[in-house]
Amino acid sequence: MRFELSEEQQFLVDTTQSFLAKELPPTALRAWMRNAAGQDYRQWWRTCAGLGWSGIFAPESCDDYGSVSGAPVVDAAIVSEIAGRALAPSALPGCSVAVRALGDAAPDADPTFRGVLDGSRIAAFALEEPAGTWNLDAVATSARREGDDLVVTGSKVNVPDAATADVLVVACQVDDGVGLVLVPIDAAGVDVTQKRGLDLLREFGDVRLDNVRVGANALLSAGAPSSKVAEDARRLATCLQLAETVGAVDHLCGLLLDYAHTRHAFGRPIGGFQALKHRIADVTLWVESCKGTADAAVDAVSEDSDEAELLVSVAKSYVGDRSIRIVQECTQMFGGIGLTWEHDAHLYLRRVTTNRALLGTPEQHRAHIARLLRVSDGVGAWDFH
Repeated sequence: MRFELSEEQQFLVDTTQSFLAKELPPTALRAWMRNAAGQDYRQWWRTCAGLGWSGIFAPESCDDYGSVSGAPVVDAAIVSEIAGRALAPSALPGCSVAVRALGDAAPDADPTFRGVLDGSRIAAFALEEPAGTWNLDAVATSARREGDDLVVTGSKVNVPDAATADVLVVACQVDDGVGLVLVPIDAAGVDVTQKRGLDLLREFGDVRLDNVRVGANALLSAGAPSSKVAEDARRLATCLQLAETVGAVDHLCGLLLDYAHTRHAFGRPIGGFQALKHRIADVTLWVESCKGTADAAVDAVSEDSDEAELLVSVAKSYVGDRSIRIVQECTQMFGGIGLTWEHDAHLYLRRVTTNRALLGTPEQHRAHIARLLRVSDGVGAWDFH
């Protein structure tokens, strides 16, 4: 996505691209859907973790892990963008949220922490609730204190990797605000219903938490107030999703450009026809605009800017809507082949459509932007302070 990369970040790009080109070529996507080759998602993620994906947010005390550039949010977004280009199955958001929230508070020998770092354990971020809640202000799941324990009660829906995960990072009402509570998937009272959605390369689940008892130390703090940790987690997960969507549409646009140069009609490449030139120019502009808005959100979250919340919602609302239009336009310009099962266009449409609906729809984020800017009665009463 970025014009300028450090030497370390360029190395990260090169190794990630090389790995995915070798281990997950386009032909492998069908095998993942059919599971014909017996793909083991856990083993796949452990291999990804071996490249350092799961440990980007590890503290400095973990010598074998960490950010290559000192800007872990940017590094994670780079990995997520490249993974999005390949439609790679990835537990990056949940594991990144867990490692970042655990922070320096987790002992190096903690089995959950070490397991998430080395990929032997998968963490899933459980935020959304049955009412469509994505904003922390409306979280209904609660974690009440009973002696030295926390008792978690509530429901979460559309949780990525819920059926595969070992631990859940659950957004809960706790004390006087919303915090993140680490809940083992095998704890008494945890019930997971596996689901399969529009995206054929990912699995989701609904989670019911019925008086699940965990230790008080399961409340993740990372040395900051629990509400700040929860907000940071939501923004981080959204940024990684945005990067993945941008990678997907950028790659599909590249495929379209190649197709427009190689597909001939009436003795010339179809890209030479004026009607298609205009549409391709529009798609290219939209892709670059998606990159810009997503980069702005990632940078704001990385720098913990006061405008991070606003920029994340701006990017989510724009990319969420525009990515659908991009894929639809590309599919049409591929012609008849673009509408077939064998072509990858529908896989990209499935991915960006799913991402549009998760972590807040564009409509929800536009309403959130209006609240942030204090717009009243449809009049531009803009107030950035």
